[in-house]
Amino acid sequence: MGRIYFLLGGARSGKSEYSENLASSLSEKVAYIATAEIIDEEMKKRIEIHKSRRPSGWQTFEFKESNISIDDFNPVMESIINGKNQVILIDCATNLLFRIIYKYRVEDLEIIDNVFERKIEGEVQEFFELFLSQLIKARDEQNLNIIIVSNEVGLGLVPPYPFGRVFRDLLGLVNKKIASVSDEVYFFVAGLKMQMK
Repeated sequence: MGRIYFLLGGARSGKSEYSENLASSLSEKVAYIATAEIIDEEMKKRIEIHKSRRPSGWQTFEFKESNISIDDFNPVMESIINGKNQVILIDCATNLLFRIIYKYRVEDLEIIDNVFERKIEGEVQEFFELFLSQLIKARDEQNLNIIIVSNEVGLGLVPPYPFGRVFRDLLGLVNKKIASVSDEVYFFVAGLKMQMK
């Protein structure tokens, strides 16, 4: 039976590299769902590093639009299953969250009221409930192993600007949802991993 692995940690903690090694150890038939978007030269370099580490036989899925909805995942999941892949690697939930709320332009707002914040939170909750239900179905019915990578951004100081605070809180909710349905959860610090579940 397939398993869901959740790898959580800070920037450069070793989670992405471990996820790639884990995927390779589970199967050669890996579907890689890349959630980052090239928005500047620095991000382009980061993405190129990730691409250079991936085996050539992996099937990679990317999204062209800045904003992502659950409808964008339906054809991806269908292609993964039809392609007889045995592992899905999603790197990462942090970038995925940003692309879900991109249309709201939260980073441009000086003040975010409770009504607006609840609206965004409702959409994020709905997206991840549907998204995770698809992954659970793939694990249970197709015997797929699923690896999800995400950042832990709630361990530092309270961000001094509204977007940072809202994003931190939303990612905390997302990480809890993913952890609750995962079979194994690992936390990464300085290249070392600790099993949490």
